[in-house]
Amino acid sequence: MFDGVRDAAAIIKAMGAGKAIVFGSSGGAIIALELAAAIPKAIDFLIVHEAPVIELLPETDAEWWRSFVHDIYTKSQQDGWQAALYDFMASLINVSDVPYPPDLNARVEDDSEFFFKHELKAFAGYLPDIESIRNNNISMVVAVGRDSDNAYYVQASNVLAVKLGCKNIEFPGHHDVSFWMPEEFANAIRQTIEQHGHHKTK
Repeated sequence: MFDGVRDAAAIIKAMGAGKAIVFGSSGGAIIALELAAAIPKAIDFLIVHEAPVIELLPETDAEWWRSFVHDIYTKSQQDGWQAALYDFMASLINVSDVPYPPDLNARVEDDSEFFFKHELKAFAGYLPDIESIRNNNISMVVAVGRDSDNAYYVQASNVLAVKLGCKNIEFPGHHDVSFWMPEEFANAIRQTIEQHGHHKTK
């Protein structure tokens, strides 16, 4: 189990509500899927946004992306995470190459070295426990970005939704929509929660 899963469950418990509406995007979506499999009582409703579950792709495609991950992981260790970040960002469809605002950029830089060293390979090798998630009767949807086209994480999300038997809905923007379209992104989350019969958010 990812440390992030234990952390998420501990935060939900500390909030005192027993369970929570959970949103996870990209690597966070993988943590959310593992939370749904391992600690379902912590989840009231789940939105999984563009989970990069490579292992659900057809084998030829999965093998290509395994090699890609191996190569950029190796580059990050040999040449530094900054060198690997360029290749990684190039794999994200229609994501803006305009620099982040300074305060956000500083936070992203602080996290990037840890991501390449500890998280990238773990996320890329993750295979969700479909049977457990289904048996746990998790109320959930999968979401993909309108501008993400046919990116590998969209293809993987499409397979995921079919296997889980849940709705696959469209969100605005691309993979990093929260950075560039925060208001539209927040509204999409709010509307999804309300449309699926959960508590209205303010």
